[in-house]
Amino acid sequence: MNFRQKVAVAILDAAIIVEVCIGIYLGSRNPENLTPIFLKSFFAMAIPTLAFGMIIVRRLRTPAGGLKT
Repeated sequence: MNFRQKVAVAILDAAIIVEVCIGIYLGSRNPENLTPIFLKSFFAMAIPTLAFGMIIVRRLRTPAGGLKT
């Protein structure tokens, strides 16, 4: 994993943490339905983030011909 990929993963990790916080905040506004609200909001944000992250990390790969040994 090259440096650019590591930076992308760190940014994605931060985004997931923010999404957890937002999900908990939205759920805490209605404590009786905390779990379903959290799950709906968190997964609605996390799935696209993870899909975007996979695409970005793949695009930032070092070209196969450019490897140095």
